[in-house]
Amino acid sequence: MSTLKVNTLEEATAGGATFYTAKAWVNFNGTGTVAIRNDGNVSSLTDNGTGKYTANFSSAISDANFAANSDSDLDTGSASGTRIDGTGSTSSIIVETFKESNGATDFRDTTYVYVLVIR
Repeated sequence: MSTLKVNTLEEATAGGATFYTAKAWVNFNGTGTVAIRNDGNVSSLTDNGTGKYTANFSSAISDANFAANSDSDLDTGSASGTRIDGTGSTSSIIVETFKESNGATDFRDTTYVYVLVIR
């Protein structure tokens, strides 16, 4: 297999959009012993307490001005939302899973958590 290395990837048409790729992504188990199921550029996870996790990047991202998204599988009934906490850094990002009740945030562990970082 060959490796293709480029600085910029753009559509072939005039004025075409630039393509951006995932700089990091992870699918992990957020209950019990937190564990990565599969990933790209994530070296480890840190369990920061109930419903709070840090995904540590294998290779630093060029700067912290990236876009990130997170989600979780809610069929376990353990969480009703997932969010990125703060802006992240070049070496990690924090994600939280929670349930909202009467305006209060109740952090909850959940079985499937997903994070995607694009720069």
